Amino acid sequence: MINPIILTTVSTILLAHAVSFADSITLIGGDVLRGTIVTESDKSVTIDHGALGRIEVARDQIASIEMTPIAKPVVPVEPIVAKPTAILPAPVPPPPAAPDGSWKFMLSLGMSGSKNDQTSNWDMRAAGEAMRESESDRTTISSEFYYKTSDGVETDNNVLVRGLEEFLFKGSRWEAFVQGTYQNDNFQEWEQRIGGYAGPGYRLIEGEPLALKLRGGVGASYEFPTSTWTPELLLGEDLVWTLDTRSLLKHGLEIYPDLNQLGEYRFIARVDYEIALTEKNDLKATVGVRDEFDSYLDPDGGTSNDIKIYAGLKYVF
Repeated sequence: MINPIILTTVSTILLAHAVSFADSITLIGGDVLRGTIVTESDKSVTIDHGALGRIEVARDQIASIEMTPIAKPVVPVEPIVAKPTAILPAPVPPPPAAPDGSWKFMLSLGMSGSKNDQTSNWDMRAAGEAMRESESDRTTISSEFYYKTSDGVETDNNVLVRGLEEFLFKGSRWEAFVQGTYQNDNFQEWEQRIGGYAGPGYRLIEGEPLALKLRGGVGASYEFPTSTWTPELLLGEDLVWTLDTRSLLKHGLEIYPDLNQLGEYRFIARVDYEIALTEKNDLKATVGVRDEFDSYLDPDGGTSNDIKIYAGLKYVF
């Protein structure tokens, strides 16, 4: 027999911890013990209580027994939320160094020839260029010299010098230019020619692999010994196509329409291919074509179309 006072105390404690136990024993009188039943016999049932410990209850005090499988506590599962991934911007290459106005130079030389018992032919091309650039202007001075002989007789002697000053406008593709030229050709009627031109320019395409610049200006040329002044326009185009890290293709065109005689004009066109022979790109092999046309010349007074094909080495320093 269980003391009624003990049963009341047990019942109160059991009610406080009811949710913590799986099995329950209902006593005669209505009290309930909750815990885990560990053993049973014909005379008694033993239950482990969380607070009172192990209690043995006589069968004649039990009204009913309910055994419930112990369920594992359900732990709420938090939804998986993808953590934000910081997306870093792609590394930006450092901007190119601002031009400091220092000079760069180029020398190019090409020679070819043949000789046998009957004939001998020799030709040479030498070229040079000096260039400087700052944030406000660009200066380019270039020169070319062609010389050719056949059986010891001079057949070509041509010099072309060009000075170009370009004024750059910050934040704009527009620019302005002033250009001066000098040319000597022993096999033309005019022999020597100087010219001066000025006007605007526009960088239509910038960067790599393609860069294209257009120029348009007005000026005049002077030929001597004929002492002839000719007002002219200058329409120019400079194209640079970077094929890869070692090679590039250049194209240049300058057209000089006559302002006094419409339909008369002259032009100088060229195409050059360069390929670097060293890692520093300071030594290059070059091959090119230059074509000079002059609509003024009569067939009997000179050659109206002068094409020169050349190859050689270029050194940049």
